[in-house]
Amino acid sequence: MSKKSSSEKTVQPQHFTAQKNGVIRVAGTFDNITGPYVKADEIPDFLKVVDHSLAIEDKKDYQKQLDAEEEKFNLLVRRMQAAKKFLVVVLQGRDGAGKSGATICIGESLGHDAKLFLSVPIGPPTENERAHPPLWRFFKDDRMPAYGQVRVFDRSWAEEVLVVRVNKIKPKAAWQAAYANLRTMDWMLEQEGGIVVKIWLDITKDEQAARFKKRAEEKPWKVSPSDAEARSKWSQYTKAANEMFLRTGTEYSPWFIIASEDKRYSRVNVLRTLNQQLREALGDEKKQK
Repeated sequence: MSKKSSSEKTVQPQHFTAQKNGVIRVAGTFDNITGPYVKADEIPDFLKVVDHSLAIEDKKDYQKQLDAEEEKFNLLVRRMQAAKKFLVVVLQGRDGAGKSGATICIGESLGHDAKLFLSVPIGPPTENERAHPPLWRFFKDDRMPAYGQVRVFDRSWAEEVLVVRVNKIKPKAAWQAAYANLRTMDWMLEQEGGIVVKIWLDITKDEQAARFKKRAEEKPWKVSPSDAEARSKWSQYTKAANEMFLRTGTEYSPWFIIASEDKRYSRVNVLRTLNQQLREALGDEKKQK
């Protein structure tokens, strides 16, 4: 892994940890996870801390690291059922940051075993879903895993404080109240044996433009009006994401922000993050200590 020089970036240290591999972990403690929205003195700019120069430049090194993480992931996942655990992976991030590619990588690690793995792409709610509470749709149609299974949500309940907020789909009071609901959702899953790993994939605005251009040339069917909207509302999404990290990154369900400018680095560290959380949940970290 190489790292180019970059300017010094700082943020309030009590809110985050920059791990050795460059992944940023955001986890806070809350006296009452269901407490009402209270205005924060300051919303740290977590995304400013992301080091987009992180990369795995050597293809052989990349394949070696990827193979190692895939093998670890496969073995750890197969221990979950006996431990009455299940894995919920939440993928959020900039449009074009590689959520679909990360999902494919996770599926390939498990041999696309339908007994273990299912990808759940989340789009705008249907008319029927809008007739229910917002979190209902994430449980219908066996979207949540059984013990021993893995679900990857390509976008998630976090959209209640992202797209809903930025596009003003609901009143301000509604998305402010949603933070408590999201913390409770994560807590409920964790209490039932869930290992909830929330990942934000981040790219620069210039890289997003380059990927959108390539998408239009090579995969025009993937181009949508939301691409242009993501560009025009870049700063609004930055603000919404930073507040989401602060208000929903908990010790039982942290946020992990991964630079995705280099796809090799991103994919290896998505798996590395999942393995880290699986080892912790299965008690391996305690045994090593």
